[in-house]
Amino acid sequence: MINFIKKNKLESLFILLITLLSLYLRLYRIGEFMTFLGDEGRDVRIVRDLITKGNLVFIGPRTSIGNMYLGPLYYYMMAPALFLSRLNPVGPAVLNAIIGAFTVFITYFIGRKLFNRWSGLLAALLYAVSPVAIIYSRSSWNPNPMPLFALLCVWGIYEVWQNKQYFWLPLVGIFFAFALQMHYLGLLLGPVLGLFWFLTLISVNKSKSHSEKKTFLSFTLFAFLSFFILMSPLLLFDLKHQGMNFNAFKMFFTDRQTTVNLNPARSDRFLPVILMTVSDLVLSRQTMWAPLASVLTLVLSVWLYLKSKWLSPLKTVFVWLGFAILGLSIYKQHVYIHYLGFIYPAVYLLIGAILGFLLNQKTIFRLIASVLIIFLFTNSLIFSPVKENPNRQLQRTEQAVDLIVKEANGQPFNFGLIAKQNYDESYRYFLENKNTGLVRGEDEIVDQLFVICEDGDSCQPEGHPDWQIAIFGPSHVVGQWQIDYLKIYRLIHTK
Repeated sequence: MINFIKKNKLESLFILLITLLSLYLRLYRIGEFMTFLGDEGRDVRIVRDLITKGNLVFIGPRTSIGNMYLGPLYYYMMAPALFLSRLNPVGPAVLNAIIGAFTVFITYFIGRKLFNRWSGLLAALLYAVSPVAIIYSRSSWNPNPMPLFALLCVWGIYEVWQNKQYFWLPLVGIFFAFALQMHYLGLLLGPVLGLFWFLTLISVNKSKSHSEKKTFLSFTLFAFLSFFILMSPLLLFDLKHQGMNFNAFKMFFTDRQTTVNLNPARSDRFLPVILMTVSDLVLSRQTMWAPLASVLTLVLSVWLYLKSKWLSPLKTVFVWLGFAILGLSIYKQHVYIHYLGFIYPAVYLLIGAILGFLLNQKTIFRLIASVLIIFLFTNSLIFSPVKENPNRQLQRTEQAVDLIVKEANGQPFNFGLIAKQNYDESYRYFLENKNTGLVRGEDEIVDQLFVICEDGDSCQPEGHPDWQIAIFGPSHVVGQWQIDYLKIYRLIHTK
């Protein structure tokens, strides 16, 4: 590394500045911008109990579609950050920001190896300022680290395929397990890894070297072993719970009316997926120019493949993107941008390769590349999420809890939440951490009930059907407070 810096001082300075920029954009007021709702509260409660009580975790979060459980690796990743931050939920969010900035650096490194230095630098620069990448790098959420593990997976299998670096195979198994446990759309990495492993197998079989064949097969075995070891908690969970996860997977892929259409020829979602990918990742969430930008990217990609010498790297990126678009196009449910986390790096590597190649051509192409670079960079800055008003969800949640603690006057209380798109785990985290008098309604009904309402003026806590409120019984409001849009009520029993 020292020798590289000495020989490439300006390039080293550029990537240092890009990495610092990516870190700054992700850490800027992170405690105020981070998401902290029910899912995040659930996660920190589980990890807190892992840290303080030693409660081992065998499953991760449940998926929103299909009722499947992810693996627990994300919780174990969170644990050191939550411990070092003294159980402050900002800690795991900072960890994700650091992972996001590291992914930017690794994108540069791999882009430089696959293409050229300009390709690596430009891929990293556009990734660093990408609004979508920033948004999904500054909160603690299991899909957020996925781009890093997806990138390492594909880089590892490329090294196996092209450079016969078979020691990468166990690492690919590890990275693939991590990617899957961040989000099950990591399954779309499977065909990519399988294809290049198969191409390597064909090459090895043609080799006359017995030792090479033995090495390849040995490392393949270690790859499967490392993968299954990391996935084993889910297997143990299924063995204990009558194959709950397996049955959910089976239902997901067999109930094709609502989940997937396994006939790509009948899908009408190829174009929407492509347009969303280009608009959100290349055009900073601006949809107006997405069709033109998509066509331009396709034309330049074909031209790049025909004119450059980067055939193997481009094949890798094309296969990576191709299986992703194919897989997302047969998915019948709504496709959210975080579903594309496993191809974030692929998109920026491709754009970086195109721009890097143009910069090495004649003056007119350099001019075109310069205009595109300036446009993409400034567009990302103009629509950067750091310019938006922070949501302050974490602070508002803690303020609401502090108010409840004050008004409870040291007496035990039941608690309920009225919200259309949230549940009470984030409030419970602070209520439990502050050793308040919280008593769950299913455990005991006490003399007072505090209700937080996130639904504005339409909220009616008296007689509300929510379970934690309904089991309190007939009651009436004796106190009311407001923090931003939150309304907080104190109720007592009606005699």
